[in-house]
Order: sequence, then C-alpha cells, then structure tokens
Amino acid sequence: MIHNMMLASVPFASIYNGTKTVEYRLYDEKRKKISVGDTIVFTNRDNGDTVKVSVTYIKVFSSFFELFSELGCEGEYRRFSPLQLAESMREYYTEEDETKYGTVALGIRLTGPELRIIARVKNDFPTKFGLPRQGGLVDEIKGTVKFLPEYRVKEALKGLDGYSHIWVIWGFSLAQREEWSPTVRPPRLGGNTRMGVFATRSPYRPNSLGMSCLKLLSIDEEKGELHVAGMDMCDGTPVYDIKPYLSFTDSKPEAVCGFADEKKDYSVNAVIPDELKEMLPADKLEGLLGALRDDPRPAYKREEEKEYGFSYAGKEIKFVYKDGTLTVTQII
Repeated sequence: MIHNMMLASVPFASIYNGTKTVEYRLYDEKRKKISVGDTIVFTNRDNGDTVKVSVTYIKVFSSFFELFSELGCEGEYRRFSPLQLAESMREYYTEEDETKYGTVALGIRLTGPELRIIARVKNDFPTKFGLPRQGGLVDEIKGTVKFLPEYRVKEALKGLDGYSHIWVIWGFSLAQREEWSPTVRPPRLGGNTRMGVFATRSPYRPNSLGMSCLKLLSIDEEKGELHVAGMDMCDGTPVYDIKPYLSFTDSKPEAVCGFADEKKDYSVNAVIPDELKEMLPADKLEGLLGALRDDPRPAYKREEEKEYGFSYAGKEIKFVYKDGTLTVTQII
C-alpha cells in the first residue's frame, strides 16, 4: 500500500540524503493503516519534490517522551534529552492529540526506481550449482531470454538483430538476503579471504543484480525470444533490462582486473564416458562439457575422488575429480 505525507524542507532533505531513517508521528487513524513493507511518498511542502521510502518497522508508544526515552533520536538531535525532544513535537502536535492517539516511530528506508521484470531465462540449469561463474565464459551453454507478454512487442526489438552480443541485467533470485555485507569471501580466493563487496561480483549485494554479456544467436520476434549463448544464470531467472554490447566503448583491453586477473584461468579437463553420452541429447553434451571444464566444485572445498552432482537438462549429473580431470560417473 502507498501512503502520502507532507514534510518541511529540512526533514525532507534528511530523508532524501539517507540520514533520516525514522519518522515520528501521532498514531492516528491514518498511521494505523500503515504496515511494514508499505511505501510512503513524502512531499516537500515548500517545493513539491517527492521521495519514496519503504517502512521497515513500526513501534507504538503512549507519548513522545516514552518514544524518545526508548529510541533516542538521530543526528544532531541526539544531544537533546527525551523531554526536550518531546517538547519540540509541540510545534506539530497538541498535548491533547498526543494523549488521544499515542505516538509511533516508523522505520524508513529509501527505495530506488521500481525494477520491472521484463523477461525470464529459459535454459537447462534449474539451480545455480554447475553454472559458469561469469557470463560469456562457456558459449556452449545456450538458452533463451523470453519476454513477458507486456514486453513482447516487435517494435522494442527493432535494430537488435544488428548486434552480435547483448548485456543482460538480471536478478540473483536464488541468492536473496535481507541484509548485505560490506565484505564477502570470493570463491576463487578459496572462500577464506575477504574482499570488499564492490570489488567482487558476489550476489550478496545491497541490490542483488547481476549482469552478463551474452552472444546473441537469433531473435524470434513472434514469440518474443532472444536465443543466446554463454549463460551464467538459472532457469527462471528474472531479467530487468537488455542493452546492446558496444565493442568500441564496452571493451577495454588495457583494463586492470585486480585479484580476478590472478585467478582467471581455472579450467580443467572434462570427460564424459561414451556409454553415458547416450543419456543426453547430442545438442546438450557440449553445454555439459563446458560447465564441467569451468570446474563447478566449491573453490574452498575441493576433495579428490569426492562425488559431486548438479541438475542439467532434466538429468542429475554426477562427477568426480582426479589427477586434473573431471569425469562424469552417472547421468540419472
């Protein structure tokens, strides 16, 4: 549900720049309709600017004195006592109204522009295990970006057939967390070394967005489908945007890639015994080999001769690693 509230310029600016994370109000009938997860649109009464926030918590008190005694206040107001803070609210609310309704602290968090899912991924990987760790690494892994009916419009694809590659902006739908961490443990560093989240492509970010540069194989305008190669996302992954890849600006051969430069070559040999190849359609074998060569085993726990497994093309693939080679042991 969306709620609308007015604010003076100073508190509005504090919300706009992210320093104000709690809004204090009477717990009147209007505020009783608010629930955690709802959206509040604050309007600056002086110039009409707006800012949108989501409600993160709701705490109800009998008075502003009780509220500030329990929660304190933010920023420069922390130096004031609960009594002083409560008295400052008289500028906005009478003592009679405070006694009648009680008070409420609304936890608020800025929200960005609404992201609309425009398409879904269709491919042979129902889970993330087994997928390459970056887009474009394994061109043998093919799939489809299928637009939702609302965005299945021929005109929106006009001119895209002139490009060989596209950027796909998508969501880590199988790696969601409520909180983000400023540091993460990149798998390619063994899972024990911490790096800043913005120096990695970890899914556990403030906004769980991924991006992949994929080879555009063909376009089916009637069905609203992009057939692509080099996928690193699961079947069903939500897609938020498609952009053309521009080699004259997107490619930077001189770029320095930090610790990723040291760990970029981690491919291994992969073997599928002849008797097991018959368990998969011929057009699926190269994709499986590509995924195996990318070594899907956890980087922090690699045991020789331990059997690992993942789902692919409707089958369960089992494999072991020994003497530098991944060998498929079962296709079930």
